[in-house]
Amino acid sequence: MREPFLDASRLLKGPWQAFERDVTRLLVCNGFEDVRLVAGSGDHGADVLGVKNGELWVIQCKFTTSGYPSASAVNEVGEAARFYGADRIYVASSRRAGPATYDAIKRWRSLGIEIGVLEPTTLLELAKQSPEYSAHRRELRDYQEEAVEKLVASLCETGRGQIVLATGLGKTVVLAESMAQLFRDDAIGGGQALVLAGTRELVDQLQRAFWDQLPKWIPTHRLIGGETPQEWNGITFATVQSAISRLDDLPDFGLVFIDEAHHIGSETFRRVVERLSTAMIGGATATPWRGDGYDIDQLLGPPVTRIGISEGLKRGFLCEADYRLLADNIDWEVVRSVSRNRYSLNQLNKLLLLPMRDEEAARTVRETFDKEQRRSVIVFCSSVQHAHSFAATLRLFGFRAEPIVGEMAPRERDRVMAAFRKGALDVVTTRDLFNEGVDVPDVDMIVFMRVTHSRRIFVQQLGRGLRISPTKKKVVILDFVSDLRRIAEVVELEKSVRGDVERLRMPGMVQFRDEGAGSFMLDWMRDQANLFVREGDPNLELPEFEFPSPHGGGTVQ
Repeated sequence: MREPFLDASRLLKGPWQAFERDVTRLLVCNGFEDVRLVAGSGDHGADVLGVKNGELWVIQCKFTTSGYPSASAVNEVGEAARFYGADRIYVASSRRAGPATYDAIKRWRSLGIEIGVLEPTTLLELAKQSPEYSAHRRELRDYQEEAVEKLVASLCETGRGQIVLATGLGKTVVLAESMAQLFRDDAIGGGQALVLAGTRELVDQLQRAFWDQLPKWIPTHRLIGGETPQEWNGITFATVQSAISRLDDLPDFGLVFIDEAHHIGSETFRRVVERLSTAMIGGATATPWRGDGYDIDQLLGPPVTRIGISEGLKRGFLCEADYRLLADNIDWEVVRSVSRNRYSLNQLNKLLLLPMRDEEAARTVRETFDKEQRRSVIVFCSSVQHAHSFAATLRLFGFRAEPIVGEMAPRERDRVMAAFRKGALDVVTTRDLFNEGVDVPDVDMIVFMRVTHSRRIFVQQLGRGLRISPTKKKVVILDFVSDLRRIAEVVELEKSVRGDVERLRMPGMVQFRDEGAGSFMLDWMRDQANLFVREGDPNLELPEFEFPSPHGGGTVQ
């Protein structure tokens, strides 16, 4: 029987961020639902939340390298319990609690509030008694089992491996199970593995997802910002930026996994991979095409498994897509003539905001949301500024809507995402933040307000709505871009370098018309996203029409 991830050495060494995550993982291992690590600014004194048997647990974690943990934790968790409406309240400590802590607990008990202490001996016993696998471990579908088998075999035989699975088909589960299998087989040199991702949010999401699939004896660490693992055994999750900054200090990992492996062609990823070139290197992506032409097969070898949106839809692993193309009646030559700056059409695409167009789009979103009884919407906007502006417009139509963009502080993004996931928001507007690594399966409506030339970005954004969920039968997609090819610059609202964005009020009304592209668009979408048919092509193609092209003024005929 192998030792669990949490042992006395880990409690002694930390760091403190690892202690918070270890407590979080203990809840995951023991079947808690809705487990969340909420530590940070604005956490109201809580670090970890989890639900067990219908009761909400709130835990404050205190890590210390010497002496008793601070008794202030008791007051902090007491206040947190009031804020969150907790049923069970605990302080978890890496060292034995002192008399001051128990005096504080007595004061709260006199107020009718019971606070418990999870001391080191309790935590270690809980880790020991935890089942080997989490109750949340997912049973693999047949294609996932095959993908794991092929990826593991490729890594062991050639040292390289790549899988391509469309968004929603469980590539993270496949990576985690492959990693677990290699650890079980003692096939990873030094027992040290690295998982690389592009952002802090992706790193945290990957680590959390891996916990569901890993046996409890594989420890996990995080290399990010100011946090460095005290030991490298097990799996280290890192941003590529953090790996680059510590390149000379990294151990000789036996295995490197790269999430969203289409990024492997970038200079930063290549530098890390070159440094660790003696390791087995594997990767997973939903969109293997890069606009710069770099062939990721050069580094990872050809994909051992490829399943695209088309097959996912056919086999019922992705939900039905009700795609609606809506065209406006804006005459862009008129817009240019009344613009005070007399911008060219290309400039208008980048520098103009048309409030009336947004208002009419928001009205259409409201009508569709109500008629189709939708619950959760993501709107892809053309710029950060437009994400803020369109969220405000949606609020005028009664939506609970907020923007979520990369420029926000991480804690604020967490707040918005938590509100969105639990249904406290109807809509989030964004630019590219939801392209990768965001698991929101209950989203049942996608709105495109931006043009993208990139097939990869289009498929990624589309995939946010294709995940299956018990709460939905289909995803409704409203595309206000007015061009099936998504290449024509209809209203490209990119903010200029100098920030000169003109808001233009025009007489009359902007009207959108559903072009009835549902079945036609779904067939085209399947073709565009099919990973077997159009490999290596990062651009979208224009489907053939049997009716005349729009006239030069821009109004759809």
